[in-house]
Amino acid sequence: MGEFVRQVVVITGGGAGIGKATALLFGKEKARVVIIDCDEKAARRTVKEIQRVGSAALALQADVGNPGQVKAAFATAVQQFGKIDILFANAAVQVIKPIDSTSDDDWERVISTNLRGTFLCCREVIPVMRRQRYGCIIIASSGHAFHSYLGYTAYASSKGGQLAMMRAIAIDCAPDGIRVNCVVPGATETELLRAHFRSRPEEKARLLSQIPMKRLATPKDIARAVRLLASRDASYITGSYLVVDGGLLAQG
Repeated sequence: MGEFVRQVVVITGGGAGIGKATALLFGKEKARVVIIDCDEKAARRTVKEIQRVGSAALALQADVGNPGQVKAAFATAVQQFGKIDILFANAAVQVIKPIDSTSDDDWERVISTNLRGTFLCCREVIPVMRRQRYGCIIIASSGHAFHSYLGYTAYASSKGGQLAMMRAIAIDCAPDGIRVNCVVPGATETELLRAHFRSRPEEKARLLSQIPMKRLATPKDIARAVRLLASRDASYITGSYLVVDGGLLAQG
């Protein structure tokens, strides 16, 4: 029996990219996977792929920045599977504009999804995990929390906030057997990044020149790091982060 057999894994933003790759990885390991995504069709497509390998999965539509929708989604997940072992708080949006061009709506959209969404999901899952006396939360931050570029004020703020939030939650929850960590992906080949490259074709070459490993991460690279943080091998790791960026941040 594998480590994650019959464990319940909730993944936000699991309809595409890193979230989908992580959902499929846990599905192959026979976990029961709950996909929470604002795009219900994308969530259902991920669920169908998981079911094809013989694992149980559930698709739920929710805006992670909406408290009522988050509460309802987590209640449904617990009603369906009885527990939640792992939360991967991955849902994110990005707006790339200089600060003086960033509107109130731009700022609110990024902070609502990336920062408030992480807070709301953690707030809902922690009571469930406290009753169990165990659990694992992994938050998808970003290298922008450490080293950013022009136009990323809103996004970098949200990702830096996630790191600070992770540390505080980890301290709160350690006595209850709940571990909380961040995975910090570097530039990853997702639709979000591909759209950025389409609007700024020169950016891909510039970025690749800065990455010591000379390639972008794949969603599977990040999914494997999430699996590691969720595993027994990480049983004494909490309040920390794992950088998966091909060496980009190592250059300072």
